[in-house]
Amino acid sequence: MILPHDHILVALSGGPDSVAMLGVFLHIRQMLDLKLGIAHINHCLRGDEADGDEAFVRELAFIHKLPCHISRTDVPALAKSRGLSFEEAARQVRYAFYGNLSRDYGYCRIALGHNSDDNAEQVLMNLLRGTGTKGLAGIPPTRLLKMDNLKGPTIIRPLIQTSRKEIMDWLEQQGQPFMVDSSNSDTSYLRNRVRLHLIPYLQREYNPSVSEALNQLSRILIDEESWMEGEAEKLFKRHATLTTSGGDVIQVSFPRSVFATMLTALSRRLVRRAILAVKGDLKRVAMVHVEAILKLIPAPTGGTSLDLPGRIRMTRDIHRVYFRKESVPLRQLNSPVS
Repeated sequence: MILPHDHILVALSGGPDSVAMLGVFLHIRQMLDLKLGIAHINHCLRGDEADGDEAFVRELAFIHKLPCHISRTDVPALAKSRGLSFEEAARQVRYAFYGNLSRDYGYCRIALGHNSDDNAEQVLMNLLRGTGTKGLAGIPPTRLLKMDNLKGPTIIRPLIQTSRKEIMDWLEQQGQPFMVDSSNSDTSYLRNRVRLHLIPYLQREYNPSVSEALNQLSRILIDEESWMEGEAEKLFKRHATLTTSGGDVIQVSFPRSVFATMLTALSRRLVRRAILAVKGDLKRVAMVHVEAILKLIPAPTGGTSLDLPGRIRMTRDIHRVYFRKESVPLRQLNSPVS
């Protein structure tokens, strides 16, 4: 995850996971000649408690003589103004902040404190919501942070194979204090219900090692997904025709014949890859959309187009399949036959 001389931004909430992660980096800093900085976001959600977390982080940075970057953002107000859940708004704020710091200060890695229990919870949550193999692969140990279509820093999760218990035991051994987030006990959040109720029930009634089993599934599917995504990327590069405008991809098309003999697993990935190319992400693109597209492509009769989230329209003619990002909301265009 890291190389000698790396410039690493440590995302420090003040909780046990991120504090332990900082401790690990401090332990190996001199050995690998690492440059460290700290990033903390005050979400303005828990009043004095959140201010206490911020003060704790500032003190840790001062003690260890590390650059400390603090952001205070009223995430609840932002979520309301954008029509987002608190979790999604907070996620957008976090990654925008980390990306800006990386660009301005030259950080090449962003270290997040997710542990193996977090990953098991994510796998189970994705399973409950309905997901494919990518969702069951859980939280990726590493990934690139996309920044304005440029290659951004690498997000790393050094503790992703370390359990919450191991982290707590280590902090106790070190005599290292940390902050406790009271919102972690709020069962209005699905993750907290999974953590506090569902996983303990599964451990008690079905498998005491259910978290380890979920993490094993995750590791297997990370490898499987990597191979399948690689195969889909080869097909995309071989068969896709891209139309650009101002440097952005606005349309991707394929010969309809490409899908005629392709395995369904690859067809799904090729469709998702095309949508990603024109949309920039796959948010709100569900399996139901992908399956509808795969049914429409070979159909001898019926509709010729489908509308997708994010102003994306899929159309077909006799010879080709098109995925296009429209410049105006789809309702302003002629209604498709579907």
